[in-house]
Amino acid sequence: MGCTSDLLYPGVAGDITYHLSSDTDHRGYTSSAPSSSTTYSYDETTTPVTGYVPTTFNELTSHSHASTDYDLHQRIAELEELHQRDVEQIRALQAQLSAFVPDSRAPPTSAPPDPSAVARTNARIKVYCSLNRAGNALCAWHDPRRERRVYPPRQAPPNTLNCGCTYEQALFEESLSRHKVGSYLPGSEFVRMDPALRNPLLRLLQERYGYRDGDFERDPFTGEWIPENGHEEGPEYWERLSVSGVNPRRARGEQHNKTLV
Repeated sequence: MGCTSDLLYPGVAGDITYHLSSDTDHRGYTSSAPSSSTTYSYDETTTPVTGYVPTTFNELTSHSHASTDYDLHQRIAELEELHQRDVEQIRALQAQLSAFVPDSRAPPTSAPPDPSAVARTNARIKVYCSLNRAGNALCAWHDPRRERRVYPPRQAPPNTLNCGCTYEQALFEESLSRHKVGSYLPGSEFVRMDPALRNPLLRLLQERYGYRDGDFERDPFTGEWIPENGHEEGPEYWERLSVSGVNPRRARGEQHNKTLV
């Protein structure tokens, strides 16, 4: 049995015959349909689709990859340009900074002695390096130890203690102790440092940074003495302490809280 359909196929005009399988059910028809073909009618005014070029999946993927690669290369070029600008700016800032800051790799130059620091150190030597009643002068590390002295009483060389340590080493240990650098000994209220560590450290600071007694107690920018426990760190305080009779081996809190006339 033949029938006419209104379905339109682009670009096709006239009637075509569409063969249906005799053993397959179709919409509205059974396998027992008397005719195995159906005729469909098309309008001749139907306009075929023109200008359409199909694009395969591979072509789309290739185009997408090419676009991504181009964007990445462009971004890399932009970042390299920014990096080059940053490098040039850093070099310019380093050149400006070198005009104001001395090269830290150069050995420290010997600055003229500071009268205030010299007077302070001399007063501190009187406090920490004076002979005791037995005629010995010992550093904080060797004072509580029952070890044989390197030099007999009152026979130590100039600027040297009877334990063999120098005045500089004794004052350096005291300065470290004030900043809690060292270790506590059993039954002691002081922080001390073993000479095996203390002396090489002092020598290193002197050679590399030109360390002098009092550098840890001064403001690194202004050069002013930093007050501690309500008193100034200048030479006046230490000169008063040297003539006050205060025992330098006492706890630091007691020394600083004592009123000096």
